[in-house]
Parts: sequence; structure tokens; C-alpha cells
Amino acid sequence: MLTLQEQIQEVNERLQYWEKEVEKLAAIGKAEEIADVYQEAVNQVNLCMDELVYLQDEVGSKSQVDGIGPLETKLYSLRFYADGPGGLLNKLFCYPVHHGRHTADLLIRFIRKGLTIKSAFVVGGAGGDRGVQLGLGELAYLTCTGEKEQSRIRAILLSKFPRLS
Repeated sequence: MLTLQEQIQEVNERLQYWEKEVEKLAAIGKAEEIADVYQEAVNQVNLCMDELVYLQDEVGSKSQVDGIGPLETKLYSLRFYADGPGGLLNKLFCYPVHHGRHTADLLIRFIRKGLTIKSAFVVGGAGGDRGVQLGLGELAYLTCTGEKEQSRIRAILLSKFPRLS
């Protein structure tokens, strides 16, 4: 059985691998031909991110894990208000995200589950503690089902919110 530190290290290595794969596939640029492969790579990145958040919660504090990469990674905070099925009104959701592409993927996942995003903010980086509100056009692009539109919003948000170092 792996220790928490070893689990974090292993997930971090998988995350780095899949992020490189996503970047390679995005560079190819033929969205129609590689859509399935690209989506699988993005799904793998999201799974790794979810595992890292879970493992970091398990660890509890930085002092328990000395020098493990993911715990030292700076994150943005995605905060958004959404309405949903079953009478859910103006609920606030908060999630840690690594960059703009991860932000777009997370919001798209919630939209597919039937939530209507009212407003969204990304806190951290250049936005500081107040955050940067996503525009109505950006939120509209998130609701598009076409891979071309979703790739465009991923690229826009990645340029606005690059990985923090």
C-alpha cells in the first residue's frame, strides 16, 4: 500500500503526462479528427486533479508532507453561482483550479449536469482576492456543444488564467 506522499507523487506524475498529451493534441489543431482522443486526455487530467484535491484533503496540512510537488502548487479558486434542477437557486460553488482550461472543463461539466451558471469568478493570480468575473460571452461559449467552440473558450480562459508558478 502506498503512503499518501507516494500516492500524491504518482498522481502528480500522471497529471504531468496527461497535461503534456493535451498540449500536444491541442497543437495538432485538427479538432474533428482528434476530438475523442483529446476529450479522453482532458478527462484524464480532470480525474488526476480530482484525485489530487482528495489526497490533499487527506493530508490535511503541508507540514505532514515535506516537499511534495502538488501541495506547493498555487491554485486559483473558481467560485460561481448557479441555478439547478429541483429548485436549486443561486447556490454558491467553490472549487480549486490550476488554470483557465481546467476552469472551462469544470464549468462545462456542471452545465452538462443541468445547472445554469449565473456568474463565475476566478480568484487568485492577477485578480487577487477580489477575483476576475467571467464575461457573459465566455459563459455563453461554455454552453455550446460544438468541440470548436469549447476549444476556443478553453484557449481564451487558459490565456487569461495561466498556470501559477
